[in-house]
Amino acid sequence: MKIKVNGIELNYDIIGTGKAVILLNPNTVHTKLFMKPIAKLFSQDFKVYCVDRRGCGKSTRVCEMTYEESAKDIYEMIQTLKLDKPVIVGLSGGASVAMHLALKYPDVVSKLILCSGSARKINIKSSGFFDKLIWYPGKKNADKFWKLIDEAREIKAEELNSIKAKTLVVNGEMRDIIPVSEAEYLSNNIKNSKIWILKKEKHCSYARKKYWYDEVKKFINE
Repeated sequence: MKIKVNGIELNYDIIGTGKAVILLNPNTVHTKLFMKPIAKLFSQDFKVYCVDRRGCGKSTRVCEMTYEESAKDIYEMIQTLKLDKPVIVGLSGGASVAMHLALKYPDVVSKLILCSGSARKINIKSSGFFDKLIWYPGKKNADKFWKLIDEAREIKAEELNSIKAKTLVVNGEMRDIIPVSEAEYLSNNIKNSKIWILKKEKHCSYARKKYWYDEVKKFINE
């Protein structure tokens, strides 16, 4: 499905019934690949809106690429579809969008789940993670996402302190390209938050696994 928001078109799918959960994809990754298995897990208990963020998948590709504009996209989507304070699940770059959404539009979000996300500039390239991959979704168009990461505005501690939504911060410990220290920074500065470090997991590798979903479901239903 398509929806016009903030001067662009967002592509999204809906699956399941119940409380609204919006899934925000990592940079470059679109709903047809990495996100569909995650949406299937959530659809057992919730009504899932699986979104191609701007620049990804079937959403508008040629547009301004900032996390703030992506947050405005999601805000307008929530308003247009009249969603009642959905849960926002952001993975990697999607977590950055989720934080900006909660900061600028606090009244439209019930809970945040931030998966391997960062508020500060992290030298992801230095990890060599992407260099080792022969192919990944969106690799041909990855330059605009590197530019997005390089130019992204850092979210200061005092801004994180203002986030009202109850938040779960999740990070892998084993070679996650986002260091555990960044997850700790988020959790230490978001007042109503808890942190979950997964010792045997890499960057968002946990997000398609049932044990992760079971804990996330508990957090949503608290």
